[in-house]
Amino acid sequence: MSSTRDFVYAAVSDAVLPFARQLLQDVVMEVLNERQVPTRTDYQELRNVVNGFRAKATSSSKAHKGLEERLAALEVRFEQLQAENSALKEQAARPPAKPRAAKPKAARKKAAS
Repeated sequence: MSSTRDFVYAAVSDAVLPFARQLLQDVVMEVLNERQVPTRTDYQELRNVVNGFRAKATSSSKAHKGLEERLAALEVRFEQLQAENSALKEQAARPPAKPRAAKPKAARKKAAS
């Protein structure tokens, strides 16, 4: 369930990133225009925003790797099931073997002697 949540967060963060980047540029330009010199607090706020995006990107990449591994395992299992299925189809397509009739006791005695 965690990988699904991370996947959804990654998709949302990818969709929001262009807007957030524009907002970040607006904040930087506002600081530069109004104050002329950014303060330590401004840098900390900016760092926190960047770290937040970095954390989401890292978790989404981990989720992506986990999904790739699970997909590879599922593909291998799928190929195994396909092979088993084709073997069963071939077995079902072959006519059943005719049962051998039992030889009478007299014929068995002659063959033994």
